[in-house]
Amino acid sequence: MSDGYKAEKVKAITLIWVAILSIVLTVIWDVWTLFLPTIAFCTQNVSNLIPTLGVELMGSPFLMLLVVMALIRAPSIRKHLTTTTLVYLYATTLAVAYFANTSHPWGYAAGFLFVNALSETLPVNYVPEFMAPSKNVAELLWLGVGSIGAIPWATLIPEIIWHFLLVALFGCISIGIVSIFRRQWIDVEMVPFPHVMAAYTCLINVESSVKKEWPSKTPFLLGMLVGFLLAIPVSGATLFPWFPDIFMWRTNTCGPGTHWIAPPDIPWHLGIPKHPPVYALMLIVPLHALISLAFYTLVTEAIFFVSFYMGYYTGFTQMEFCGRNWCEPIPYVHPPLSLASIMTGGTLGLFVSVIFLQRGYIIETLKLAFGKTSKRGEEPISYRTAWLIFILSLIAMVVYFTASGFSPWVSFVIPITGIITWFTMARLWGRLGFTTEPCYSCAPGIARLLAFPTLQYPDITSLDVGVAPYIIEEQLGHQSICGWGGSFYATLASYKMAKLTGVDPRSVLKVLAVAIFVSMLVTKVVQETLLGVVGASRFTFPTVKAPPDDRWFNMWSRPTELPIVEATPWIATGFVFMVVMRYLYSRILWLPDPSVAILAWCETSGLTGLWFACIVAWIVKSAVLKIGGSKLYEERVVPFVGGFIMGDALETFIAALMSYAIFPPAL
Repeated sequence: MSDGYKAEKVKAITLIWVAILSIVLTVIWDVWTLFLPTIAFCTQNVSNLIPTLGVELMGSPFLMLLVVMALIRAPSIRKHLTTTTLVYLYATTLAVAYFANTSHPWGYAAGFLFVNALSETLPVNYVPEFMAPSKNVAELLWLGVGSIGAIPWATLIPEIIWHFLLVALFGCISIGIVSIFRRQWIDVEMVPFPHVMAAYTCLINVESSVKKEWPSKTPFLLGMLVGFLLAIPVSGATLFPWFPDIFMWRTNTCGPGTHWIAPPDIPWHLGIPKHPPVYALMLIVPLHALISLAFYTLVTEAIFFVSFYMGYYTGFTQMEFCGRNWCEPIPYVHPPLSLASIMTGGTLGLFVSVIFLQRGYIIETLKLAFGKTSKRGEEPISYRTAWLIFILSLIAMVVYFTASGFSPWVSFVIPITGIITWFTMARLWGRLGFTTEPCYSCAPGIARLLAFPTLQYPDITSLDVGVAPYIIEEQLGHQSICGWGGSFYATLASYKMAKLTGVDPRSVLKVLAVAIFVSMLVTKVVQETLLGVVGASRFTFPTVKAPPDDRWFNMWSRPTELPIVEATPWIATGFVFMVVMRYLYSRILWLPDPSVAILAWCETSGLTGLWFACIVAWIVKSAVLKIGGSKLYEERVVPFVGGFIMGDALETFIAALMSYAIFPPAL
């Protein structure tokens, strides 16, 4: 192959081993997550190493590299652990991580199973049994039947297949779209992908650990030590009441590690992250992206203050920190600011502007795809194949939803909403290493604009208004780890790792495809098996969230409680802002990047406190570059960050094992 890639083909036996490994890892992480003690759920959940909303750094690849670092010291094993093998392992573990975690198949995906048995407000006549088991079967899963053989598999198999197709068909769409844009994003724009860069520096240091020359040995091992040591206060404060609360983890901590600040007389609502690896990850985010996010967040906060002192949102200061981001009335959902609606418009503006600016590239790929010849060149698959995968998968998904009972138009709107949402989020994730939870703005906003422009809390009389909103708000748009975004991210990350290491991307794609689709299916089977044998009632929030009544109607309140058509002025404002500012930014490069404004306009910006981590990282990174230039940064800081995250993964894994020993599951 050209462009520096190694000309090598993955063997069939390798793909078989990938499938086996995917099955084993999926079972392990599903069991691990379900039985993990509640007290350790956030800070000792290895599968989601940085559970900060929007970041979701998957820990499995780093844990895999730790295992490799130990095994590679044995000469008999070392010869098999080549760069290519490590990239295959990375793609496999990453794919599994996105489909065996806290949200998929657990969380709301598990709660969906019990809607027909436990819901008191939903008209269950509109939730067919192939989507959610009947009341009798769901009650068996809720209470547990004690053995695998006693589970009513004949009834559950259609439901397993339906939910597998729900993520698998979008997985095909993701592979098609990412394969089309791979060259533009990875080879031409060289999008940094901080998550992948962190894993890549770990990979090359693991390989170098058995060589005579290991240039980055000191910063990498120092990073591992610091990452391990700084994780101990978090685990200690979580698991042991007597442990000194060094990071004030037991005081004013919101969610997965944000120190909240909510003065009773000031409408301040921005938190500060206390989870150490967040700061480490930000050190490998581009400087301009860091300062842009901080700038737009602080501008948004200033607008909050102005609105408050003008007489709006006067109840704001009576709320605790989380309430200032979630409760009503808040500037995100309610006028005059309605920032979530502006964010919806901004997301659409970013999507349209990217497509417009890259129209020449898109036309070129179409010509190469459907011209007389369609050569693959350095691409993992030909453009013809990529376009056909995308088009045929989209058609198949529309047919799938229509056959399930949705109207043809809603059947089209659901996947289109997913495409716009995760295409846009993937752009931000690739540049910043984090995004937001699109379920609170853009995903429901786009779907309501296209399919339900005038509806407001409608009566449930069909699948369109009964089930589609739940799919859009929770399984399509909640987080990347809920199923749909994960296939987008895993494909992009695998291609980026192939580029960095020179491994044949076609082979990497084959490995990824096997891992991702095997994990999608196996994780659903494991979910039914564990809940059926043990009983979902034995597990508490946040692993199994049932019944989902409180979430079922969320889409109608996001991004506004008004009919979405009445939010058109705010949506148009966000759209125009993004398009105009993107145009200006393309010509005046020192302007703050308007793309990241989307993150500043959402609730998770305040809850996560990532703005503060960006400021700290910007100061440190700027100082390093000023003192030692890119040489010091690349040779010292980047290996330190990789080692830091690996050290954090090691401590998190050990602490999780301790949590099992201290708080064994009572089954």
